[in-house]
Amino acid sequence: MERKINVLIVDDEGPDRELLKSLITSYCPHLRVVGEAASVAAAENLIIQYQPKAVFLDIQMHAHLGFELLDRFPQRTFLAIMTTGYDQYGIKAVKAGAFDYLLKPIDVDELMEAEQKIRTEINRLESPSEEVLSVFDQGEQVLIKPSEIIYLKAQGSYTLIILAQREILTAKNLNEMMKEFQSNHLVRIHRSYVINRDYMKSYQPLGNEGLITLSNGTQLRVSRTYKKLLKSVLL
Repeated sequence: MERKINVLIVDDEGPDRELLKSLITSYCPHLRVVGEAASVAAAENLIIQYQPKAVFLDIQMHAHLGFELLDRFPQRTFLAIMTTGYDQYGIKAVKAGAFDYLLKPIDVDELMEAEQKIRTEINRLESPSEEVLSVFDQGEQVLIKPSEIIYLKAQGSYTLIILAQREILTAKNLNEMMKEFQSNHLVRIHRSYVINRDYMKSYQPLGNEGLITLSNGTQLRVSRTYKKLLKSVLL
């Protein structure tokens, strides 16, 4: 089950806070309101306490503008969704680094769209970017991700990189390749072979060794030295 995203509502008008909370509860199943604040000072304390992923922030409050709250968090760990009944603040909201902008009275469809934007952005921020290795193939620079590799084969001081659509012979040995690719996708099964376990179709024990069949039909021997390592990774 996907975990809910904690959000905070900041608005000096009690009825507006209650209405927005009700709309979020009714129409935004992926959001959870963890707190409400009527002032910039109170909101600052709640952000520190709850560490919300998003803050619905009213711009025009009695004593302060909502932008003052953003100034107190120059290195923000939350997305700011500005809410206001005045449409002249749109450009300033963008310049202040607001993630989104909702005009009061808040439209349900726009709120639901904001929820989807929040989910997409948080997933993007929290998903680790996959490392990329640069290799040369016949004088051409090629960028490779570990997830694209089916297996690696040692060829003397070179390494043959087998991808779905091509093979690349790089002037790096297999040990160098493994040092550069710190990835749990890749598992060494032999002194001459490293496989991507995501492409492994089947494993067959052969006495003290083993035989792996990959999704492209290639069969590779698992040496006795690496058999235990392979089992520990697969279990």
